[in-house]
Amino acid sequence: MSQNRTLDAAKGMCKRAMEIEEYYAQLPDWYWKYGLHDARILSVSEKELVPDYKDKQPKWNCLEICLDSRNAVFERDVKKILLYNYKFKTPCFDIKSLEKTWWMDDSLEEQENGHYLSEIEAETTDQERIRFTVSYEFAKAERI
Repeated sequence: MSQNRTLDAAKGMCKRAMEIEEYYAQLPDWYWKYGLHDARILSVSEKELVPDYKDKQPKWNCLEICLDSRNAVFERDVKKILLYNYKFKTPCFDIKSLEKTWWMDDSLEEQENGHYLSEIEAETTDQERIRFTVSYEFAKAERI
């Protein structure tokens, strides 16, 4: 009986490992799949761009998030996140509140129109949590 339980546990672990692998495989290549928890947000800026209409995906604007991820729990090589053609979904959000905070968590959801929706959570030195939601057409993560 004990051997059957061990076999069932091993099968369950293999199934869970396959589910996790499938989850990571469906995420975009540019995404920080394993997380940026405890990365330091150095600066956040909004940039208006002049679109090149010859591009397949013209860039209208960009939300630039500069990070120091050397002390992040997992992905320690992300130095900048660029969210193109973005729009804040959180009303009256002040991006200046994000400067010199720590990245805690985020979620990524692909919308029906092919754009992405992310909810991002940061923490201040006073341990105040800041949450905001942003939609964007595409993104890029610059790595060291």
